[in-house]
Amino acid sequence: MATARPFAYNIGAGITGTDQVGGLAVGTPTYGFASTGLQWWNGPDEDLGYVIAQSVPSNTQPTPVSGVSASVGFFRSSALTDQSFISIANAVAGPSGGGPFASGSAAKTWLNANGYWTSYAGSTGATGASGAFVVTITQVGPDVVWSGSGGFNLTSLTLVTSAPITSGFAASQAIWIAGAALTPPGPTGQQYGGASLTYPTTFASGAQTGGPSSFTGSMFGVLPGGVTGRTITVPDGYVSGNLISGSTTYANQTISGMGLSGGTYTWAWGSGANTSTLVMTIG
Repeated sequence: MATARPFAYNIGAGITGTDQVGGLAVGTPTYGFASTGLQWWNGPDEDLGYVIAQSVPSNTQPTPVSGVSASVGFFRSSALTDQSFISIANAVAGPSGGGPFASGSAAKTWLNANGYWTSYAGSTGATGASGAFVVTITQVGPDVVWSGSGGFNLTSLTLVTSAPITSGFAASQAIWIAGAALTPPGPTGQQYGGASLTYPTTFASGAQTGGPSSFTGSMFGVLPGGVTGRTITVPDGYVSGNLISGSTTYANQTISGMGLSGGTYTWAWGSGANTSTLVMTIG
């Protein structure tokens, strides 16, 4: 069965259930989203090679349909290998001064920073699953923004439960969700746990004040449950190794006023090729 996902040119607000990369709103094969009024285009089959998508603001991208042009365009590597991805990335980035790239991760970093989306999720290794997710909590003017991106290797974890999820946090217990709806009922999230999961028990210096004011992209976070007392939470239908990103904003707040202790906090699980981490940096 082919694996493909919808794309739209979007320069407005982020759309729940999609990732926003540059001018692209990107859906996932198994996670739906509400009607938006945008023109959506289905991407190429990702089982045949790594896909790179670009926005075409002029709506001049040729399509197989006579007389119809698109606002998104696609490239696909010849195989699901690092070298094949590097080759197509060099071809895409070269005219803009990017590359040549020494690694797939370097190519992905450049592409994302320049408004391209790609299905490449890291070095293929033994499992094909990326296992690094990075979260930052930063002061942006008068607001505090929780932002995260990367992939989860869920091979060593098992599904504990699925339930509607909303953004929020309890700093004294180091449990939190970002990138989800602000009020119930939120979209369904899946919680994964396992005996190898280790985690911080708190990142608090005081009491939480105020709730989130806005969010974009995909949900992610940590909730109670599982055999160790914590679960890694991802969007419904998330496929191990896929890249996601999202954020939640707390308006008119400060990091210290929210009761957050500056520093780096790590959740880790798995071993060997299936090792995965979620690393949060506050401040």
